[in-house]
Formats: sequence, C-alpha cells, structure tokens
Amino acid sequence: MTTRRRQSPAQTALTLAPVLVALLWLAGVARFRGYELSTNQWAALLATGFALHLIQKRALRPKPLPPLPAGANPAVLALLAGLIVGLLASVLGGMLEAALPPGTPDDTPWALRTVWHAACAFGGSYCAFLGRLWDAIGKAPKKAGGAG
Repeated sequence: MTTRRRQSPAQTALTLAPVLVALLWLAGVARFRGYELSTNQWAALLATGFALHLIQKRALRPKPLPPLPAGANPAVLALLAGLIVGLLASVLGGMLEAALPPGTPDDTPWALRTVWHAACAFGGSYCAFLGRLWDAIGKAPKKAGGAG
C-alpha cells in the first residue's frame, strides 16, 4: 500500500486554480456574447469542471520532472511558460474574435475581449505550471548569502 503525501493548502489551491480560471473565462465569454447562464447551469458547469479535474488527476500520473538547471527559479519558469501560452491565446483569441459574425452582441471592444482570452490563458497555465514545479521549489538550492 502506498501512502499519499499531503498537499499544503497553497499547493491544493494551485491545482484547483486552472479549473476556476477556466470557469471565469467561460463566464466572461458568455457575458461578451450576451448569454446569461442560470444558477443550475453554473452549478452543472462547476460540478463538471471539478469532476473532469479529479478524473484527470487520478487517470494521468505525472512524469518525473527533468532536473532544473542550477540557480533556476521554478516561479520564473512558470511565469515564462504562462507568458508563452498567454501570447498564443492572445493571437488565437484575437483572430477568433475578429472572425465572428457582426450580428453578435458587441458592447465590449475587440481589444478587451482579446486581452480577456490572454489573461485567462496566462493565469490558468501559470498556476498549472507552478503547481507542477512545486516540488522543485522545495528542492531548489538555497543561495549562499551573508548579512554584513
């Protein structure tokens, strides 16, 4: 029988954050399109998101991380990965928003909708990468420095 290591509250929040960011993104897109979800629909989306999260966590075992280079900061690596994903989402989201037919309710400017896609992609991927690199943060070598 294997024992599971307990996660800290911060690590648990990091693993749940991408699901919450995806729901936030969906709420924004629905609002941009003038579609209001009922309370039951939001509850069903929330339950589905967490169920898919649990299935994914139990079905897919994470591969071991390659060793990080000496002096590498996992938070900075997660930031860079989040920036790359956010930039890609900005380009793709902007193209998608520009290609939408003009009949959709468009009170929100195109640039703001594009930034919404980018920000949600950045936030979700940053939390996902940081949660994945969490163990590396604890194992990172401490910088030697003295007061004086």
